[in-house]
Amino acid sequence: MQIFVTGATGYIGRVVTEQALAEGHDVYGLSRNEAGDAQLKALGAIPVRGDLASLDILRQQSSEANAVLHLAYIHDWSMDYEEILQIDGAAVGALGEPLHGTEKALVVTSGTAVVDSDPAGNETTEDSPLSQIFVLKERIRSERHALSLSERGVRVSAIRLPPYVHGRGGSYFVPLLMQMAAKAGESIYVDDGSLCTSAVHVDDAATLYLLAAKAAKAGNVFNGTGSTTVTLRALAEAIAAALDLPVRSVSREEAEMQWGQFLTAFVQFEN
Repeated sequence: MQIFVTGATGYIGRVVTEQALAEGHDVYGLSRNEAGDAQLKALGAIPVRGDLASLDILRQQSSEANAVLHLAYIHDWSMDYEEILQIDGAAVGALGEPLHGTEKALVVTSGTAVVDSDPAGNETTEDSPLSQIFVLKERIRSERHALSLSERGVRVSAIRLPPYVHGRGGSYFVPLLMQMAAKAGESIYVDDGSLCTSAVHVDDAATLYLLAAKAAKAGNVFNGTGSTTVTLRALAEAIAAALDLPVRSVSREEAEMQWGQFLTAFVQFEN
């Protein structure tokens, strides 16, 4: 296939690109700068200069592709979140427009935390009730907008990634927590740290994107998780062991002093 990947220079997108190329597909990857161009060329992909606001470029690449994988997302939390959602929504619309009536694949990215945790402590599913408290709960709007394109003949599916994608020396939130622990001289968790979170290895997440591109049905939603039993205390203890730091239980108020309100709200959410 010819595959167009947004976020191809990102942590997960690079692995998706690598796996797609290994399977013999041609990959065109969205790139914002020369460094991104060089990175994609080194992998064997074809860079396409632009960003999520380059709607004409998104439409053009989507019209020429056999499948579109949308992994790019704005992680600049200094921006107004409503603006981030609007940019993503417009990008999804531009990517989907040339695919109307084609039944070609459009795979978009969402998060497992868009649903509430189960009151009895069981695993959630793709059909669990939507969260009313998660700090990024409004991301469901982008997912729903994308899935609505199935009514226009687009074979669209959504992959909900867990809060922690790991492997290959990367991820986003764990390194951030490690940096803060190193600065504070300790690794912390809130109360007894018994809340469970979910995680997936980046290679497994990438494989799921390609499987969805090939075989998902219009409107499918997938929880892309590899493990669901990691406690927040275990996470803090692993960080402490890696950095040779003490680990300590704190109140939520103390955590907010070290992590800030946004990161505390993100971490302290059972998933």
